[in-house]
Amino acid sequence: MPAVFTPTSGLLPETSSDLSSHSRPSIRLTTEVRHDLVRSEYAKLVKNETGFVLHRSQLPTTMSLDSNLPVLLGDEARNIDLYVTEKVGRVRILESVATRIADTLHWHLRIDPSTPLLFVAGKGNNGANAIAAARILHLRGFSVSLVPLVKPTDENLRPNMVEQFELYDYFVGSSTVHPLDWEVIKNHKGVIIDGILGTGIDKPVRGVSADAIQAISESTSKVLSIDMPSGLNHVTGTAPGLCVRATWTLNLHMLKSGQLVKEASEYIGELWSAESALG
Repeated sequence: MPAVFTPTSGLLPETSSDLSSHSRPSIRLTTEVRHDLVRSEYAKLVKNETGFVLHRSQLPTTMSLDSNLPVLLGDEARNIDLYVTEKVGRVRILESVATRIADTLHWHLRIDPSTPLLFVAGKGNNGANAIAAARILHLRGFSVSLVPLVKPTDENLRPNMVEQFELYDYFVGSSTVHPLDWEVIKNHKGVIIDGILGTGIDKPVRGVSADAIQAISESTSKVLSIDMPSGLNHVTGTAPGLCVRATWTLNLHMLKSGQLVKEASEYIGELWSAESALG
């Protein structure tokens, strides 16, 4: 079983005696993730080379004292992602993240392979992560389908999206791809994976992203959000407009301050955290 603790302020608690409130997001860490997290390539690079300030709080004594979680206090997430991508490589990061998403659904949330999984993929990195995770889970025997917010034939696709669409078509097939189909989202019965938007939200979501978030809100399916519920600000934990209300949120790499504030709990649901496994 994963270890669980509940923050009682905007940052992580200093001792287990602070764990008094049940209204804030719980952070769940698998044993493997706990021991690997501080060795993450992200944590190493950020700590040693970029100069960004991290808050590192000690977990309750019931957990390993080696398990210190870095928390981003400001708006550094995108700069860190760009920095590490340059150091490590885009494909390596994407496939590692996608595997963590697949592992979370398969092994940690214990979603049954017969449960239909619908991946809603935006046009950015979170969308590419979602498409790759869908491919991985299909190869493990899961029933997957995809609603991308951009057509696979769009000439303006980013290279990582072009690559992921090609791989999905080869391994899964185009018959399970439903671009911009809000009815597929609304009528889905199973689990929806929210890969619409990531960090950097500071104004109301508009356009097809807003349409997709609205469709998810009208579905009865449980929702796993990748890194942040789409529409939620990763620094403040507030939603300036439409926002996904997730059943679970899977944090990637380092925790964000906006995931831990009380106001975010209605959007975050259960907060799980996985490191990048890049070390």
